[in-house]
Amino acid sequence: MWCRYHNMRRCLQLLGVISLVVSANSAYAQDKQEKPTSEDQDKVEQPMLDSMRSGIHSTVSSTAAWLDSFFTDKVNPEDYEDVYGSFSIRPEWDEYDGWEVDSSFRARVILPHAERRFSAIIGRGDFDDFINDQQTTRPTVIQRDDSDEEWMVGLGFDPMIDKQHKLSFGAGLRDGINADPYVRARYRFDSIINDRSELHWQTVGFWRDSDGFGIAQTIEHDFVLSENWFNKFWIRGTFAERTEGVRWHASEKIYYLYGYERALGAELWWYGETEAEVPLQDYGIRGLHRSRFLRDWLYLESWIGLHYPREHLNESREPRWLVGVELEMLFGN
Repeated sequence: MWCRYHNMRRCLQLLGVISLVVSANSAYAQDKQEKPTSEDQDKVEQPMLDSMRSGIHSTVSSTAAWLDSFFTDKVNPEDYEDVYGSFSIRPEWDEYDGWEVDSSFRARVILPHAERRFSAIIGRGDFDDFINDQQTTRPTVIQRDDSDEEWMVGLGFDPMIDKQHKLSFGAGLRDGINADPYVRARYRFDSIINDRSELHWQTVGFWRDSDGFGIAQTIEHDFVLSENWFNKFWIRGTFAERTEGVRWHASEKIYYLYGYERALGAELWWYGETEAEVPLQDYGIRGLHRSRFLRDWLYLESWIGLHYPREHLNESREPRWLVGVELEMLFGN
């Protein structure tokens, strides 16, 4: 009992520190807007985040120009400014797994000399999220001991894009110098049910050298409850030679929007594999807060919650505390 209380107190203390940092930085940013500093101070205090963001943008643009050079003899660097993507870093303490610091990166650049239907895709993260192009959809707290956190680079081809239907093909390399090739085909259908409800259906077929063929099916439902309340349900099943049956993830989120780019939320999530030793491997609940942070393109999300992991039959399923924070940087157009 004392140990459980001690761990809970530790979580709350960490979340309190995170909240104090957010409040202090927000107050600092607001004070800077109300009382502008000198140009010399701006040069010292402001460039770090901005130069990091512009550096990422330049690196991605240069990589895209190199890829597009296979389609043309002349490359103008200014033609590769149509870049967009995100970078995030996510420290988290979990009573089950301890401390972890995860990161993810994804960028896409339209290649002008490839009839603008081709794009260069560069990323680091889980392979399933990469081929589904849905980093922000997956619940942050889902546990994946067998996930592939690695660098990937590839080309995408979009022969059909309209308001409802999107068809895309892609191929590339993953796993760094091991050069594990992959190909994928993705179809997405977006349907507006009524003025408050939208349904999204996505099917992805893929093959990669290390794991063979697979298919992933995702269904999302967005529902506006009122002017300030928003609900999102998401479920995805993946079957491949590397999975034990069908690996599935599901999430139910509800947000309260209390200001511009500010929201409080609650989430339930489930995760498992149908033929694993324990089919339901984890489920839990968390409360979260997400808002802009210091810049228009920087977001901070913090959370605290309980989950019930169980990976082996000889384990007992017990509640475990988790607390974490994610800093996400958006870049490009």
